[in-house]
Amino acid sequence: EAAAAAPADGAAAAPDAAGEVKRRGKPKDPNAPPKPKNGFQRVTGEVRKRLKEERPDIATDLKAMGLALKEAWDKTPQEEKDRMQEEYEREMEIWRPKWEAYKKTPGYKEFFELKQDWIDKRTKKKLIKAHAKEAPKKPRSAYMIFAGEIRERVSKEVSDSGGGLADVGKKIADEWAALSEAKKAEYSEQSARLKETFDVEFAKYKKTDKYKEFMDQKAKLESKQQQKKLVRTRLADAPAKPKSAFALFRAEAMPQIMAENKGLTAGDLAKKVAEMWAATPEEKKAKYNKEADALKAQYMKDWAAFRKDRRYSAFLKDRFRVKITENKRVHLRDAPKKPKSVFALFAEKHKNEVEAGKGEGRGTSALKEKFAKATEEEKKALEEEQKQLREKFEEEVKAWKESQQYKEFSKNDAAAKRELANAAMKVMTVKFLSAAPAQPPKSTFAIFVHEKRKAAEGAEGEKRAKAARKEELAAWKEEFEKLDKPSKTAYDATFQEAWAKWTAEVKEFMAQDVWKEYIAEAKQFKIPIKNLLQQKSRAIKQFTTPSTGGGSGMPSRPKSMPSKPQNAYQVFCKAKSAEAEGDSSKLLKMWEDMDTAAKSEYFTEAGKLQEAYEKQMEEFKNTDEGKAYFRDMGKALRLKKLKAAKKKHLVNMPKPPPSALKVFTEKVAAELKQEKPELKGFEAKKQAEERWKAMGAEERNALEEEAREKYKEYEEKLREFKQGKEFMKFTKATKGTPSTASAAPKKPTGEPTKPMDAFKAYCKEMKGMGKSKEDLLADFKALPEADRAERENKAKELEDQYLKELEAFRKTPEYKTYARKLKSFTRNQKISQAKSQYCKDQPKKPPVAFMLFVGDKRAEVMKANPDLKGLGPVMQKITELWKAMSQEEKGPWLAKEKAAQEEYQKAMEEYKQSDNYKAFQRAVAKASRIGSRGKMAKSKANAKAKGKGKAKAKAAPKGPEEPPDMPKRPPITPMQVFMKENGGMKLSEGGKAWLELGAEGQKPYIDKLKTMQAEYDAKIKEFQKTPEGKKYFRLKKAFEQKSKQAKAKERFLGGDDAPKEPKRPPSAYFIFVSERREAVSKELGSGNPGIVAKKLTEYWGQLPDEDKKVFEDRAAKMKTEYDEAMTAFKASDSYKKYSKAVQSINKKPKPAKPVAAKGKAKATTPRKSAGGRGRGAAAAGRAGA
Repeated sequence: EAAAAAPADGAAAAPDAAGEVKRRGKPKDPNAPPKPKNGFQRVTGEVRKRLKEERPDIATDLKAMGLALKEAWDKTPQEEKDRMQEEYEREMEIWRPKWEAYKKTPGYKEFFELKQDWIDKRTKKKLIKAHAKEAPKKPRSAYMIFAGEIRERVSKEVSDSGGGLADVGKKIADEWAALSEAKKAEYSEQSARLKETFDVEFAKYKKTDKYKEFMDQKAKLESKQQQKKLVRTRLADAPAKPKSAFALFRAEAMPQIMAENKGLTAGDLAKKVAEMWAATPEEKKAKYNKEADALKAQYMKDWAAFRKDRRYSAFLKDRFRVKITENKRVHLRDAPKKPKSVFALFAEKHKNEVEAGKGEGRGTSALKEKFAKATEEEKKALEEEQKQLREKFEEEVKAWKESQQYKEFSKNDAAAKRELANAAMKVMTVKFLSAAPAQPPKSTFAIFVHEKRKAAEGAEGEKRAKAARKEELAAWKEEFEKLDKPSKTAYDATFQEAWAKWTAEVKEFMAQDVWKEYIAEAKQFKIPIKNLLQQKSRAIKQFTTPSTGGGSGMPSRPKSMPSKPQNAYQVFCKAKSAEAEGDSSKLLKMWEDMDTAAKSEYFTEAGKLQEAYEKQMEEFKNTDEGKAYFRDMGKALRLKKLKAAKKKHLVNMPKPPPSALKVFTEKVAAELKQEKPELKGFEAKKQAEERWKAMGAEERNALEEEAREKYKEYEEKLREFKQGKEFMKFTKATKGTPSTASAAPKKPTGEPTKPMDAFKAYCKEMKGMGKSKEDLLADFKALPEADRAERENKAKELEDQYLKELEAFRKTPEYKTYARKLKSFTRNQKISQAKSQYCKDQPKKPPVAFMLFVGDKRAEVMKANPDLKGLGPVMQKITELWKAMSQEEKGPWLAKEKAAQEEYQKAMEEYKQSDNYKAFQRAVAKASRIGSRGKMAKSKANAKAKGKGKAKAKAAPKGPEEPPDMPKRPPITPMQVFMKENGGMKLSEGGKAWLELGAEGQKPYIDKLKTMQAEYDAKIKEFQKTPEGKKYFRLKKAFEQKSKQAKAKERFLGGDDAPKEPKRPPSAYFIFVSERREAVSKELGSGNPGIVAKKLTEYWGQLPDEDKKVFEDRAAKMKTEYDEAMTAFKASDSYKKYSKAVQSINKKPKPAKPVAAKGKAKATTPRKSAGGRGRGAAAAGRAGA
């Protein structure tokens, strides 16, 4: 059916949703000022129209048309040509300023981008088209093979009957639809054979140099186009480059030159301007140079400001990404491919032994089952094969890295990273570091030089040359060496003071948000963070983590809190500091030269200090002061996290509107303050509240109604905001805080701590040495064999002890309770997430009668009881009134509650039919581990039951009948197997008996159901391979698709108020036939349709053109009316909804992309060719809808 109405290849473009045909070809700018036409365009434009009418034979012959147009232009008198040229030049003088002004508008930029995209696509198509000539031709689908065989015959038949190209396509599609399944299968097999041949040829072609050259060209072209597009879009608002002195001169002189030298070409005009510039005196040039320098200075200022913009940073990142992608596509295509895994090797050997496809029992799923049952010998053989492939791959990679192609890749990769880093450093400097305090001189001598140089520059008034400055530096060095000790001490004091002042300024600067932003952006660009202080790592850590001082809201560190102990190296440094005279390099050399035995005493001392520290810290945590400190620290961290999330994500959160009372009191208080300035604020507010109490009921109700409307608007905005991304980010950021989410169950005390392995314990001992993890690993491997073995044995003993303790702990009631709570918490969390994701549009439950009563009576109670302050006392009073009322008195609110409940139930019924609700139910079932098969069956049964009471309407079409030899589905649950074997109990009896069986009694039925299900799966697989099975499932799928389309048509276009599709008008021939059929039938004396139709066709062929034109005009008029009616019909909401529904029904699911190794070509999945492929099949689906 998908190809039942396939259009011909030359059919017009499909209309869009608005019913308009999309324009093809180069885009045109409708908003641009129309450019005047020159003389040749005017003459040939008129002649072209006339020639198309008089000589239709040359309308499609470009050469003949060109010669005819040239002949017409040559015949035009020269005077007429000159007149048109003068008129054209006058019009161009008016058009040029308009065009220049239009080029600065957003509309031009938008059009230019559209046009450039079209040019890029066309360039890419040309490249692909040129490559396609060399590549193997793609095979035709079954439908296209069939169409090729009958197209000539069908074209002749349609042409004889007066039809067009679209009618040819329709007739071919009709004949395809009428073709038998067996015949279609023959064409499908023929297409499959062509596809196999094509796959082989294309696989060979992909290994040729031509294909590789094409892929390189394609990758480079796409990269070049993407980079240009980034410049056009991301840098659209960047300052334009300033004009040079020559450009300023040219802009000023060009109008006069063009006026004096009319008719000169652009090249001759450029030469003329260059000659004039060369002849311009230097004094006059200086004016242009000065103006150009000013423009350049302003440009540099604007450019520096633009580089601070996020768009420029995004441009740098995107350009880098594009270049890296191009480099990989061009240079890593021939890189060695990773070897297949053991399972992949097994699957390759056994793939023909299982049924192809997806799902349980087919394809990968079946291969996994087969692999699980494979023998150990086969698996070992595959592992050995995989090992050999791995070794071969590593050798190939090693050789590949020596190739020129890999060197080129590495070179380009490094160049792209270097380009990004350089540009990013400039951005960071302009954006952040330019505001940092300037660093003072770095030494005492530098202070001396700085003062000398500053004095010299101040005296001379200008900077010295580099060579002269170098000579001065040497002289000043000699002078500094000759200074006495007190002078040097003074310079040293100046140096220390300047450095201390600068350090304080830098710390203050690094405590600001701008420094944090700098670090975050530097990490994004992957560039090193500038070292503002000498101890960079410690400074960054200090200023990027929360301070322990009280100024930031963090609790102060208690004096009784133990300090961290020294490590082994620090203990050694303290002991040997005097011996090394405080020289850190000497201390490090002494430590490295020591053997393990000598170091052991320092490690022992450090271990004792660490144990003492841990003991002291444990004691501190159990003290009241320690508990209070850690409790306050946790609270402060949570609060800080919450505040940061609010500041970041809740900036645009709607604010609740003030109450009617507050609005009134503020307004009246302001008026009273103007009338009586001596009134104090609280006095004005008190008088305003008294006026509110004395206000009439109608006036107060009006103000309260206005406040309620504003509050409803606020609630709606708040609801929309809470469904937005920012609130979801806020919720995610604050997850785990008491105010936003329920906490996970607390882990029970007593859980054993996992010990460190030998290497981690060694790293802990060597902490503070400043060594990297790689160096520590090398040192650990270099330890004496006995020392390392002792460490590893100790770690192994601790690991074994930990596992025993953990096993015992998991048997405790506390852990079992925790595990159960954790499972429940995880389930509830998943359900909560599903609810927030899918239940945004769920109708809200209506308020009960009491709450409706509260809403109506709150204002009345507050007015009657002004002494009641706060929500609690007012609600208590209203509750007393409600309890004192009789059932009859409560009637109005109970009626409102009932009506609201009915509306809510109706809304819920509609909501339960939505996709979101169904998705939520699936998520809940998955979270609760409840199978959905029973529910689905139950819902279908309910749907059937609902339909029983309805009057019989038009009989619904039946699907294909199940073949008699089709396997029957087994029961769904083990309980059904039990009930069936025990004489068909009632559900209540069966359920009770099933529970009484217990786990042991239920097990045989569970196993039996598994066996029945496995047998059924195997049988259904075999059945699907049979011709009868294939036909049944194909017909079933087609029937389901047709049913869905019919339901969509009935839903959107079947109602009485739905628009009706206009009837297609007859052609001129059929109008003639309808009017002459009766006369011709009488003339022949026969009512045989075939004979009459043949005679009518003969008469139509003999009809003069003048008589035919009458029928053709009538047909054209009817066609125009039909097109207008059809356009209106397709523009209706009902048709749009129907069209959208049909597209959704006919849409084929996208095949899952296979996960391939880096550098592998994309895996292709052969399409099923049963319904045709390509343009024809896709269009057939649309037409069939």
